[in-house]
Amino acid sequence: MLNTEVPTVNRNLNSAPRIVGKLSEIVYACAEEKHQTIVLSNLPDDGNQLVAEAIHDLSSWADKPFFILTCQGQAGRNTRINLTHPVHCELPELFTNNLLLEPLHGGTVLLTDPYHLPIHQQQALLNLLADQLSLKLIINIKSFHRDLPQHLSFPLMKDARTVKVPSLRNHASDIRFAANYFLSKTNLEWNKNIPGITEDCLQQMLLYPWPGQLPQLKEAIRRAAFLAPTNGMLELSSLPSQIRNFKATDRDFLKEAVKQAEYEMIYKTLRETNNNKRKTAEILKISRKTLYSKINMYKMNSYAQVLS
Repeated sequence: MLNTEVPTVNRNLNSAPRIVGKLSEIVYACAEEKHQTIVLSNLPDDGNQLVAEAIHDLSSWADKPFFILTCQGQAGRNTRINLTHPVHCELPELFTNNLLLEPLHGGTVLLTDPYHLPIHQQQALLNLLADQLSLKLIINIKSFHRDLPQHLSFPLMKDARTVKVPSLRNHASDIRFAANYFLSKTNLEWNKNIPGITEDCLQQMLLYPWPGQLPQLKEAIRRAAFLAPTNGMLELSSLPSQIRNFKATDRDFLKEAVKQAEYEMIYKTLRETNNNKRKTAEILKISRKTLYSKINMYKMNSYAQVLS
């Protein structure tokens, strides 16, 4: 199990002290009720995946599998459902082979873009995932947020609870919770025993604006943990230089704030246009060359590949 508090290492997750904040409240609340479908919104897809994983890891069924199904198609035509995490494969026999996903029984599934499916297929998928396989169903919608009311009328989302995941910036408790969750998970993954994060390291993380949100925080923790001694605290010196040297009084503060706003605007516009680069560039009033440059700079390529 995972630890969610500093500095105690506790592999029994349910007995670990809780850090109270918006993000932790969402995660714990969603992890308490297995049969409540959750719709995640307001974060880039990688961030929503991390939230979904945290819900699973902090649940009573964390010993069961976590996986992602991605639905693709156009207005109900040429639709397909692929397994995209932890491995990639097509599932052409999903509805004809009742035993195909049986080994995943009782776990958690993150379902991406189910609105691509025709209504009858959505209902069949709901019956399979929720009823037959008894899975916790978490839905990730990549379309623009204003389309959510329409999507929520679909069978898979009819009785779902929509959760707006908060931004990390100016949410100290959320940064504490996420940092220690990622550290605990890294300890398990790499068989380390890092007991916690030093206070000066934590304070620097609270100062940093995190334009890349949860994915950036996760990578920073993983990098720091990789370089840290196996049984030593996670120290400030282990953080990436751009985070370690960041000062709110520097001009860099404004640059980071602008980067965060720019990242969010590009991401939301790509969602609104269904990854149409030409339309996105027109809306943002920039050239396509500049748009591609920004996509590469913010490492948004993985998002673009999922939509394509």
